[in-house]
Amino acid sequence: MYVDAMCVVTPSIIVRAAALWAPHGSVLGGSGAALLHRERWYAPKTVVRRIDIYCVGAPRSARGIRIRRHPRQFPPGHLVEEQGIVCTSAARTAVDVGRWENDDDETIARIDAVCNRSRITVDSLAPTVDQMRGLHGVNRVRSLLRWCDERAASPPETRLRLMLIRAGLPTPTPQLIIRNEYGEKIATADLGYERQKVAIFYDSELHRDKSTWEFDAWANAQMAELGWERVRVTAQMMRTPGTLLRQIGTALTRDGRPG
Repeated sequence: MYVDAMCVVTPSIIVRAAALWAPHGSVLGGSGAALLHRERWYAPKTVVRRIDIYCVGAPRSARGIRIRRHPRQFPPGHLVEEQGIVCTSAARTAVDVGRWENDDDETIARIDAVCNRSRITVDSLAPTVDQMRGLHGVNRVRSLLRWCDERAASPPETRLRLMLIRAGLPTPTPQLIIRNEYGEKIATADLGYERQKVAIFYDSELHRDKSTWEFDAWANAQMAELGWERVRVTAQMMRTPGTLLRQIGTALTRDGRPG
């Protein structure tokens, strides 16, 4: 496929080019389908390297294309059309990106990301998994779904949630909305424990922006007045989580309240 020399080749253009290249009857899957379903964490980087396409027969591949042969008809509901391209449904895409990833934590994070951005629930994947019985990696995905949560707004949030659970702490609520005494929303914690009033925030590059920093300071003051314990987490803290886990554990049991 060719584009104008002045064209900025974006991930979306790469996906469209792959769809135009694909033989008749092909179906875009994996990260390419995830991009069409608005997944933004993994898909934009992955499609630059490789795009998965379900094809009938055994067509000759091309650089950057990985042919996925599908010897049988797709079950009902597994195919949709997005932006004029036939691709796997959001549920099928979530299962596929999970079963094609070898690392369990990465699998969970990718499933979370597809579900979150396509606005489907993890529970809604169960029928799709059942219909895919016998395909490579499906049983592994089935076993990992209990750890997935479509409310996770980013992969670091997924990894942090898994870290807390595996450390023996209670399961936190993703995207916990915190309101003041008048019921007005003042903040959304990336993870939180409402009963214990512990709010956890993952600080990304976004929080270095001046306007974001000022809002965070205002929200922190509001939460302090309401008795909320605020825990801010950085990427470096997650690399050596001992102190972080102790801090959160202490916050959950302060004033003698059990975690």
